[in-house]
Amino acid sequence: MLNMMSGGRIPKKRSPQPPQENHQPVSPQMGRKLILEHRAWEGIRVLGHLDLSGATELCNLPENLTCESLDISGCVNLTHLPQGLHVTRWIELAGSGITSLGVGHGFVLRWRGVEVSDYIAFESQSITGQDILKIENVELRRVLIERLGYETFLQQVGGLVRDRDKDVGGERQLVYIPFEDDEALMVLKVTCPSTGHIHILRVPPQMQSCHQAAAWVAGFNNPDDYHPLIEA
Repeated sequence: MLNMMSGGRIPKKRSPQPPQENHQPVSPQMGRKLILEHRAWEGIRVLGHLDLSGATELCNLPENLTCESLDISGCVNLTHLPQGLHVTRWIELAGSGITSLGVGHGFVLRWRGVEVSDYIAFESQSITGQDILKIENVELRRVLIERLGYETFLQQVGGLVRDRDKDVGGERQLVYIPFEDDEALMVLKVTCPSTGHIHILRVPPQMQSCHQAAAWVAGFNNPDDYHPLIEA
């Protein structure tokens, strides 16, 4: 028979508490494993850098998580940070599902290893190609081009055509934008034969022809080995 409290009430069951050893900090490797397996507890402390990059299935983090630095790049389904999150150094955001943070959040944000402001991280739609050309910091400029998108950047600032040819989708162009203080931005413009959509693919600046660039995109170091029946 259940023991009754005064007043005839049945005592409420307490929420399960983590074992005493779980109050101790865990290694970064263990922290990643516990979080991805949904076994992390509220208030978990991770020693050092917590790398969750590429965890496309990750949708949330435990509340009151503590770590030195946090990498959630590529976590496309992670759309918010948990309450009580404490990160002493920085958060890497590139390619995550985080689109905004509260005003005065206090976190240091990074994008591809470059420290960025909230404006750059979350308001890329207001950035223009001409704004980017005025940026003197090379690494920040690269981040801004990525945030704006190669296709939009090319449309806004133009480019020089190094080579052009045709494939089954139509004309291809190898276009580059030179920078005085950095390597040129080189892209291959191709048209999908089935949808007609134009794709802008970034390639190394040393590419000399559309075929060489297409071969590189397909994973061929030697363009002479690349003989596709259909290139798209």
